[in-house]
Amino acid sequence: MMTRVAGFLVVVSICYACGNVESAKNKDSIAGTWVREYSREILNQNSGDKVGMRTVRDTLYITAAGERYTVENTKWSMNDYDNDGWQNMKHGESGPLPSFDASYDESTRTLTGQGNEAPPLVISQDGKLSVGNKSEIAYVKIE
Repeated sequence: MMTRVAGFLVVVSICYACGNVESAKNKDSIAGTWVREYSREILNQNSGDKVGMRTVRDTLYITAAGERYTVENTKWSMNDYDNDGWQNMKHGESGPLPSFDASYDESTRTLTGQGNEAPPLVISQDGKLSVGNKSEIAYVKIE
C-alpha cells in the first residue's frame, strides 16, 4: 500500500515539474529584449526634394511579473544629414508605446494590455514580434 502511495506521489511530482518547465520555457521565450531598426527617406516639406535618411532604433523590454508581463518601449533616431547624433524620440510625433502590463494568451500568441493602453503584441511562429496583427518590420529577440 505504501509503495502505491509513494508511486502515486512520484508521478504527481513529475507531472507538476513538467508543467513548471513548460511554463518557464514560455516565460523565457517571451521575456527579454526585442529590437527592430529601420531607415526611411526624409523629404523637404516645401520642395519635395530628398534631404537625407533617418534611422530609427526601436526596442521593447518585456519582463515577467508573476503571471503577467511588463512592457517598456524606447525609440531613438539619427539623421544622416545633421550632426545631432542619436536623439530620444520620447516626445516625438511617433514616440514609443507607453509602458503597460500585459497578459499572454498562448492560443493566439498575443500579449495584451488592459483596456486600450497599447496595441496587442503578436509573436509569430518564426519567433518574431509584431505590433498588432501585422507590422511592416517585426521585432527580433536579442536576449
